[in-house]
Amino acid sequence: MIKTTIYSVALGTIILSSGAIATPVTNSTFTPTSSNVSNSTVKIAASNVDTAALEEAVFKQINDYRVSQGLKKLTRNSAIDNQARIHSQDMAKGKVPFGHTGFSERVKAVRIPYSSASENVASNYRYSDPVTTAVQGWLKSPGHLANIRGNFEKTGIGVVVSNNSRGEIFFTQLFFTPVTTSATTPVTTSATTPATTPITNSTFTPTSSNVSNDTANGAASSVDIAALEKAVFKQINDYRVSQGLKKLTRNSAIDNQARIHSQDMAQGKVPFGHTGFSERVKAVRIPYSSAGENVAYNLGYSDPVTTAVQGWLKSPGHLANIIGNYEKTGIGLARNSRGEIHFTQLFFR
Repeated sequence: MIKTTIYSVALGTIILSSGAIATPVTNSTFTPTSSNVSNSTVKIAASNVDTAALEEAVFKQINDYRVSQGLKKLTRNSAIDNQARIHSQDMAKGKVPFGHTGFSERVKAVRIPYSSASENVASNYRYSDPVTTAVQGWLKSPGHLANIRGNFEKTGIGVVVSNNSRGEIFFTQLFFTPVTTSATTPVTTSATTPATTPITNSTFTPTSSNVSNDTANGAASSVDIAALEKAVFKQINDYRVSQGLKKLTRNSAIDNQARIHSQDMAQGKVPFGHTGFSERVKAVRIPYSSAGENVAYNLGYSDPVTTAVQGWLKSPGHLANIIGNYEKTGIGLARNSRGEIHFTQLFFR
């Protein structure tokens, strides 16, 4: 049996000052922040926006930052650009929710052999300089920053203006590390942390994984899900204590929402990722200032909990949630007929 592990972390932003709720970002850190727009800032009609110039401005600002950090400039690739534009168009037209739906499909559609790939997404409106707003938001987010500073070589950027009344501008940037031969067994992660405009990031890293023949895929009935949930809780708190951080307390209402999401993913009712993240946060009915979510699934490991938790700890975006300034958590696991174990951990402050 081949062991596989897939991770995802979600992020969303709620802008409280205007009462607006930004669509969840896929590396879940929900942080209400104020969004200040001067009265002189006006909405620009879609027909007046030079999206090619905006894409070039994103490219320049990202490379300028990399150079300032002693990193090599990225090179822009037309095939990656095309996939980034398609995703921004789909979000702008409402064909897909704001986030990373179809991320792995985009990576494959580029048809470039790669060792790792990732994605940052943002949207904003009513800003006189939407590019700087988006890029600065990414730079202030540990998860997005990890992608920007990552060991990537190629990038693609797609910017699209929605035809809706708000004239929202959607940004997608994909990052690739090409290889001469394609890798195996994909592992996905999404990183995150908030900004004043919704921003999401996702990391897709194909790796090979070796499994000993004695690793068995036990029957679902033999798996003690409650015990696995407790083990996740213990390992996360043990790590926090090792870093001098306060232990999280577990909350049954948050547990319930985490379990529902893991069950929905395990049963294929929703794709693996953070679909419905903002709805889960609201459904908990706990007043909060920020919330985050880590997601993973794996198959064929004798210690699935340690496999998932260690994967999160090695991912900057997931780690940001684990060591974040949170107080409460909820953990939910589910196992399907294929033997995949799905993990969801929500964090609240």
